[in-house]
Amino acid sequence: MNWHLECNGKFFINKLEAIHESRTSGNPIFFRTPDSYKTFDFHVEPTLTFEQLCKQQAQHLRDNNEEVFLFYSGGCDSHYILQTFIDNDIKIDKTIMVKSGYRSADFEIEDYALPFIRKLGIPYEVRSPDQQYYEDYYLRDDLISRTQNEFWHHFRLNNHFENVEKTPKSRVNIFGKEKPKLVFTQDNWYTYFLDVEVTHQLNQTNFYIDNPVLYAKQCHMLKQEIEKHRSPDEYNHITHYNENQDFWNKSIGRYNDEVFPLKFLNENGCYSNKDQLAIQSAEPRLVTAWKKRNGRIVKQFGTQWFNQGEPSLGSIGVFSEFYCLTRKDIKTVDELYPNGFKIQ
Repeated sequence: MNWHLECNGKFFINKLEAIHESRTSGNPIFFRTPDSYKTFDFHVEPTLTFEQLCKQQAQHLRDNNEEVFLFYSGGCDSHYILQTFIDNDIKIDKTIMVKSGYRSADFEIEDYALPFIRKLGIPYEVRSPDQQYYEDYYLRDDLISRTQNEFWHHFRLNNHFENVEKTPKSRVNIFGKEKPKLVFTQDNWYTYFLDVEVTHQLNQTNFYIDNPVLYAKQCHMLKQEIEKHRSPDEYNHITHYNENQDFWNKSIGRYNDEVFPLKFLNENGCYSNKDQLAIQSAEPRLVTAWKKRNGRIVKQFGTQWFNQGEPSLGSIGVFSEFYCLTRKDIKTVDELYPNGFKIQ
């Protein structure tokens, strides 16, 4: 089975439904990785290069699917995937670019992704909510009306247009998820995942992490660069991605000297700088309706599952198991951090 949440013996891909089950049953929520992660030995670095493994992954996806769709944002993650297909003459049937419907917040698509795709001549599709969609969702829809991508509650509704639940079985939908997360604790390196960073739809393929071999290679690349350029007392500082985007992306081979737009989280009480820009452009009545909707979410689900008690800042992440990079070992967050997770 692929990425999913589990609570009380039930599987979920919708975070709100998992929270409801946890509140009702009193049982914790777990974030489960693919079955292949259970037996993979992460402490052995794969011998093939990152480039070779990406080529293998791209060819595997092409060979095993009639249609290959790439969700392309213009950022370094999806761009590297696109380049892998192009450089190795592996066909992509279509690129999908998803906008929020607010030009000020769609700069990554408008200024980077679309011009590049048009220049290549690759078939593409642009998906975007219009103002009617925003009105229907915020002014008319009940909370029960949810989508596969209801993992956070920022103002922009672009994630709704990344839904792939109705995808034909003959098509693969490739997403550029996700960058490795490392932590150094108890004199060992571990990697782990948070559910809020891995959109876990059943018909979604996460290029960099669905294959544990490719993911392990990236982990060891990042680990080696941290050890080379950081002192031990700085090892865990690299987990603060906003402050280290350039170092992180270059260490795992996502780019060299290309210029990509930066994205920042938690800007002025918003989920991201993009959300802040969309809110500034939106009709005040829609912003008010969005805030009221988040208020209803708090009333129904409480504040403890949201960052700073505010749904607009995203739900609190659920940890996967921790996979050791320096010896053969898998631990839970409670085993590694009995007093609660904390970066030293």
